[in-house]
Amino acid sequence: MLSNPVKAKIRAGEAAFGTICALPSPEVVEVIGVAGYDCVLIDLEHGPLDVETVQAMGRACRATGIVPLARVPDANPKTILRMLDSGCLGVMVPQIETPEQAADVVAACRYPPAGRRSLAGNTVAANWGVVPAADHVRASNDAVLSIVQIETRRGLDAVEKIVRVPGLDMIFIGPNDLSTSLGHPGEMRHPEVQEAIRRILRAAKEAETLSGILALDPQDVETYRPQGAGLMLDGIGRLLLRAAQQQVKGLRDAAARVSASGRS
Repeated sequence: MLSNPVKAKIRAGEAAFGTICALPSPEVVEVIGVAGYDCVLIDLEHGPLDVETVQAMGRACRATGIVPLARVPDANPKTILRMLDSGCLGVMVPQIETPEQAADVVAACRYPPAGRRSLAGNTVAANWGVVPAADHVRASNDAVLSIVQIETRRGLDAVEKIVRVPGLDMIFIGPNDLSTSLGHPGEMRHPEVQEAIRRILRAAKEAETLSGILALDPQDVETYRPQGAGLMLDGIGRLLLRAAQQQVKGLRDAAARVSASGRS
C-alpha cells in the first residue's frame, strides 16, 4: 500500500532533500537514489518527458528507495491524474496565483469525497489491483503530496489565502520566476526577492502548511530552513555541470603540472 516517507519526514519537522530531474533517464534517477537523496522531482514543465518515461523513472525511484514526485506543465486534472496513476507520490503545479486554482489542484490529487480524482484499479499506483480499491483510496489520499508553486507577483499577493486552502499540502517557492516577476531576473538574493520569500514561508508556517524552496548550496539551507522550509531541491543538470567542470579542470591542471615538471 502507498506511503510517502518524504511527506511524513517533513510533517515530523525534519528536512527532506531532493533534486529536479528533467532528463528522460531512469538510470540518472538510479544514481540520484544511490547518492542518498530523499526524492526526485521529475520535471515535465521544463523537460522532454512523456508518461511512459515517467513511469520508468518511477520504477527506478522505487528500486533505490526514493520518492518520485512530478512537476506538471499546467493544472490540467488529466495531466495530474496520469502522473499519479504512473506511481508519483506527489504533484507540483507551477504558477498558481489564486486560492481557486490551488483548490482545483487539491481536488485533482484526491479521490472523492476529498477531491475529484478518477479511480482506476489496474495501475502502478494501485499496485495493479492487489490492494482493495477502498484501501488504496484511503492510502493514496493520505500519501500524495499536493504542491503548488508561488512564483509570480500575483501569487505572492494572494499567498496568505492560498496557503489556507483546505487539503493543500505544500507551497513551493520558484525563486527564478519570482525574481523575474518582481523585476529582478535571476537575482534571487535581491532584497525584494528575499523579502517575498520570507513572506511566503511565514504565511505557510502560520497556516501550518508545508513549504519548500530551491536549495542550491548549504547557504540556502542555512537561510531557509530556520524560516520553515521543509523540502529543499537542487537540479541534476546544474550538479552534473558543476561536477564535470571541476573534474575536467582538475585533469587539465594535473596535465599542466606534469608537462611543467618534464620541462624542468
